[in-house]
Amino acid sequence: MKIEKILKDLQYSATKMSKLHKQMDNDFEFVQGNQWEDKDVETLRKAGVKALTINKLKPIIKLLTGLERQSRSDYKVYPEGGEDVITADIASRLIKNVVKNSSVDTKLSEVFKHGSIGGMSFLEPYIDYSFDLINGDMKFKKVSGSNIYLDPDFQEYDLSDCKFIFKIKADLSKEDLEFLFPDQLNKIKKIGDGKVNIEGVQAFSESIQTLDYPRLGEGSKYSDKKEDTYDLVEYYYKELKDRYYAVSAERGVMKEFDTKEEAEEFAAQIKGDIMKRKVPVIMLAQIVGDQKFYDDVCWTYPRWKTYPLIPYFAEFITENLKDYSLKIQGVVRGIKDLQEEYNKRRTQELRHLNASANSGFDIEKGQLDDENLALLKKHGASPGVVVERKKGTGPLTRISPMPLSQGHAQLAAENAQDLKEASGVNPDLLANDSQSQSGRAILFKQRQGLVMIQEMLDNFSVTKKQVGRFILSQFKELFTVESAMKVLGDAYITDNFTTPVSIILERALKKVQENEQPTQLEQSVLLQYPDKASDEPIVDENNNLKSMVDLDTATITINNILNDASINKYDVAIGEGPYQDTVRMANFMDLKDLAGQGVPIPPAVLIETSMLPPNEKNKILKQIEQQALAAQQQAQQEAQIKQQGGNA
Repeated sequence: MKIEKILKDLQYSATKMSKLHKQMDNDFEFVQGNQWEDKDVETLRKAGVKALTINKLKPIIKLLTGLERQSRSDYKVYPEGGEDVITADIASRLIKNVVKNSSVDTKLSEVFKHGSIGGMSFLEPYIDYSFDLINGDMKFKKVSGSNIYLDPDFQEYDLSDCKFIFKIKADLSKEDLEFLFPDQLNKIKKIGDGKVNIEGVQAFSESIQTLDYPRLGEGSKYSDKKEDTYDLVEYYYKELKDRYYAVSAERGVMKEFDTKEEAEEFAAQIKGDIMKRKVPVIMLAQIVGDQKFYDDVCWTYPRWKTYPLIPYFAEFITENLKDYSLKIQGVVRGIKDLQEEYNKRRTQELRHLNASANSGFDIEKGQLDDENLALLKKHGASPGVVVERKKGTGPLTRISPMPLSQGHAQLAAENAQDLKEASGVNPDLLANDSQSQSGRAILFKQRQGLVMIQEMLDNFSVTKKQVGRFILSQFKELFTVESAMKVLGDAYITDNFTTPVSIILERALKKVQENEQPTQLEQSVLLQYPDKASDEPIVDENNNLKSMVDLDTATITINNILNDASINKYDVAIGEGPYQDTVRMANFMDLKDLAGQGVPIPPAVLIETSMLPPNEKNKILKQIEQQALAAQQQAQQEAQIKQQGGNA
């Protein structure tokens, strides 16, 4: 990709999105308490009045983030068919391990908070190979929406129709660049002006011709008066490329390759055919100033076929509005005016009250000498002040102050109510307006209160599902079969891959007949039972089916999961909602009532929904699984004995 084209796309995006970014920056300052214009603060200061900032927005954001944190739940992978249950269960356990080790829940909470404030925020995954050069550690970082420039014409929430995405890393030092690009030190030395002037659109046109960035002017968002710093521009884009596919209709296999030779080699293994197609490939170009450091296929492709920047939009409108800042908004954008009005109302009340407390005195000329007149002027509003008037003059008369404006107080109260209604956050979400309501009543009120912010929660659910699918797509980079088995644990392998010896023997005999090499486990079974027929059950001294852990099947299953490029098509489910203790209890009672009325609710579901500690839940669930497995084995044993009796 030519640098001219990259700069032209950045100019186009910046022209559309610069106003949105300014609004977002102002949203963050506003919610943190910077809610007054400097000139208004100075005017009030000169009048002896403090500009009050009674921040009603921060509690709203804290409530929303609290709801999100309380509604965290585990990722669950659901199979495409009944035969994929074990595959989905293993994938769920592996994804939970990645979530735990990467602390992605914390990063997602940060993304939700920042997106709720400014309107959009992004999560960027990466794999850290610092301590393991083969299988790295999945990690995530939050990327500010102000550092992202999107294709302004995109319509899809997941950015699947986005032609390009820019991410700008500002103010990198020369040492930072050398760390990122250790093999390209010569290019680093050749960088001219390495700063990005987003606001200078005309200057961009000139820079496209000279292949250099202009100097930043005053007030540019990336200018902090540092010397010798650089802005790294990362340009994600799509490019049509020839891709080769090895396809086997009989086996239902289709795998993508970069070259025809790789596809032919795999096609020979599966006895399939070769297909060639032009497909959009995710590319990444990295430039600093007039130097390009990288331009190749993005590291996540082809296992992840869209951009490795996962968005969260609090409110996203797809209509073609001229003002782009109206399309993407957070909670703060629509209630800033109400907050400003509230601050001014309360400040006016305080100013009026201060003026009333020092309303002044009505005295005759010459009634006080100079010393007492000065004392009255200085301490007239203080309690217990004593002044002497001249003999024969009348008493001093205090001027009656104007009563405190009830209109200001009423407007301030109405304004506070407007803030609640405009934000969509109301006391029902706190469920603290009654001390005697039951858990179910509280649950009902909370669900009503969630209606206004349901869009934000639904959007965040989409974001979390994308995160789950991304983790699924990168299993091959994160695990080997051995490390995946360690994550699953010996108990899980034993419980799910224990197979009757007769079945292993049958599999081994079939391979021998087809001139295939049995595995080490199968060979050991053949040596142990050389005279057994494939259909003859193998039992122990108690006449129970003899079984053993089938590591071969476990290895094949896990290996297929790690290397299956289509596994990210599985449905990843995430629970949402303010599941506080009262809500969980209400849900459990509902399920318990349904079970009591004859609805066939599995015992495992009741245990999972209960308020028992996690360790107790796991013990009970494990006992249920063992009982089910024992019943299944008993049924198989009885069926085989019955069959043997019939044959006799």
